[in-house]
Amino acid sequence: MTKSDIQKFRIDIVSAKESALSMLLSRDGTIGRQGSGKLPADTAAVSGKSDGKAFNTLIDQLDERVFPHADVYDHPDKSGLPITYSIAFLGQGEDVAVFEFRFGSETPDVGELLPYFDVFIGQAIALTNEWYAIEKAKLQNGSVH
Repeated sequence: MTKSDIQKFRIDIVSAKESALSMLLSRDGTIGRQGSGKLPADTAAVSGKSDGKAFNTLIDQLDERVFPHADVYDHPDKSGLPITYSIAFLGQGEDVAVFEFRFGSETPDVGELLPYFDVFIGQAIALTNEWYAIEKAKLQNGSVH
């Protein structure tokens, strides 16, 4: 898979069996998001169209060298709160690269790939925060566009 193959990607963070973040970004500007990645979970789920800047910025920053390492990483030491990060990159048809990390909030030595995706997820959250806040406000005010 290359960056130009990616049509959309999905990020999920589950902590203590609660969805802390669920996000879908598409090349066409479609965004869906629930949560901020932190507990207690923000359960407001919104979706809509954006200008596509968040998707493009994240894909531009993505290092294609990660794709051969797509796999499930189940750390044997899940000290602290159990956490699962799931990042799926979807291309055309069945072209998919999935990274899943199962670890604990106090797990030492998580390797190099998890911190890389932790930064990627943080950027995805930051790039969609303003959009998410506006869409949540519309939802809470009962307005539909």
